[in-house]
Amino acid sequence: MTTLENSRILPIKGGFNFRDLGGIPTKEGKTIKRDLLFRTDELSNLQPEDLDLLAKLNIQTVVDFRTDFERAQSVDKVPTTCKNQIHLDILAANMDAFMAEIQKGITDFKPLLMNFYKEMVLSDDAIKEYSNFFKVLQNPENTSIIYHCTAGKDRTGIATALILEALNVDWNEIESDYLMSNEFLKKKYEGYISQNPALADVFLVQPDYLKTAFEAITEKYQNIENYLKTILNVDLELMKKIYTE
Repeated sequence: MTTLENSRILPIKGGFNFRDLGGIPTKEGKTIKRDLLFRTDELSNLQPEDLDLLAKLNIQTVVDFRTDFERAQSVDKVPTTCKNQIHLDILAANMDAFMAEIQKGITDFKPLLMNFYKEMVLSDDAIKEYSNFFKVLQNPENTSIIYHCTAGKDRTGIATALILEALNVDWNEIESDYLMSNEFLKKKYEGYISQNPALADVFLVQPDYLKTAFEAITEKYQNIENYLKTILNVDLELMKKIYTE
């Protein structure tokens, strides 16, 4: 792991995949500002010292991409500075179908994940919620922002990749950040994977998953910039103004 990657990891004791997007360089020679955008897994296990740290970072907004069922099973803990808790349900129906397929006892999970990633960028429901997410991001009063799902790798991974694309970050940097989740989630899910190694395709991430999603965007919408601007209604210049320096 590089010095930059290490510097972005927060010392959170009650979470596995918590990091700052700050410090990532853009293709325009700028960098993403520190302490404004944080991606993570679920917040239900945060310790008092974790919440104190997040309060010192002046977290104003928490965006939760999980389904109602997931949220009921694992309730977020938020710092005292948090003014906004926003629920944007990414693919509730698809998640139910996805979990049903896994429980059928299939052994090849990769095609299931590839299809799920396509749905996360092409389905009407997901587009609606990611568009709403960018509305939150484009309001400077909402920063600093934590956004998360359960593992902080798939729904959160797509959200992060779209943010980084909007800020004109090189693809290698985007993919590198995406794959960092594997460093942290191995410990979280090692029990499941040791019992069934095929589950690594579910509990960890692969470059093909992210590439499949972005190739699907390009095939349908010509390019990522067009998707961001015309489908998700992202103001690219405003995003750069708020989040880069």
